[in-house]
Amino acid sequence: MDPDFDMSLTIAMGEQFGHPTDGWPASTPYVHPYLGIIVRSIGLERAGGFFEAARQAYRRQQEIARVGGFQFGFPAYLSTELGEAEPTLALTAAWEAIKAVHEIAAHRDSGTDFGQYIDCAIAACARMPATA
Repeated sequence: MDPDFDMSLTIAMGEQFGHPTDGWPASTPYVHPYLGIIVRSIGLERAGGFFEAARQAYRRQQEIARVGGFQFGFPAYLSTELGEAEPTLALTAAWEAIKAVHEIAAHRDSGTDFGQYIDCAIAACARMPATA
């Protein structure tokens, strides 16, 4: 993982969840590396937009669940949010990593949700210098 992004993400998670010794969610050590894969795969500038698309897809998934509509699932909503992005190897790696984060957050523990992890990733990207 990029040590700068790793540190920024750790700081953002600390702001979200408190001090690590206070008991971060059990899924945190599993999610953290996948978020780094996304940044390493598509770069910092694209990662910010990618995380925002994931946030919007998750919100759409939650809203449809709230109203009891037919669910197509997070990957379908993410695809819609990303639009006509060219399917490169880098984007595929990011795609698979964000799906893993979504699944881990949904099934590993009830101490957090996917949206909190995405908020941390977006905050970490915002901390990074634009030239990183």
